[in-house]
Amino acid sequence: MGCLGAVALLVVIIVVIALAVSGSHDKKTPPAPTATNSGVQSTGGAHPPAADVSITSCSLDSTSFAQARLHIVNHSSKSSNYAISVEFTDPNGTRVGEGAAAQNNLAPGEKAEDTAGTFVVEGTSRVTCKVTSVDRYSAVG
Repeated sequence: MGCLGAVALLVVIIVVIALAVSGSHDKKTPPAPTATNSGVQSTGGAHPPAADVSITSCSLDSTSFAQARLHIVNHSSKSSNYAISVEFTDPNGTRVGEGAAAQNNLAPGEKAEDTAGTFVVEGTSRVTCKVTSVDRYSAVG
């Protein structure tokens, strides 16, 4: 892993820890995991966290920087914090990078735009973006 990959991984770890410390996890238990439009399996109940996030665009620039633009809508009944992970794959389906995004204190029904990005393996010609996890935490004490 290159220096930039190590830095990106460190940033993801710090964001997840910060969100975990800032509030309690919004957890509901349905009878079985359900698939969402983002492709993420979720057990978040009537309003699973993964259903709150969609990818609006996926791109790769000439410097090998991959970027997913995200649209987030808080469908829960409380102000919430989000930690989102995105996987970038090449045309063969091989993972070439991962990125993260975080949003804090979204009120119920509030919408936000964000990006998740990373430098991918050099020589990658095209990427596909996929949300791999969405953690939603209560922003209320």
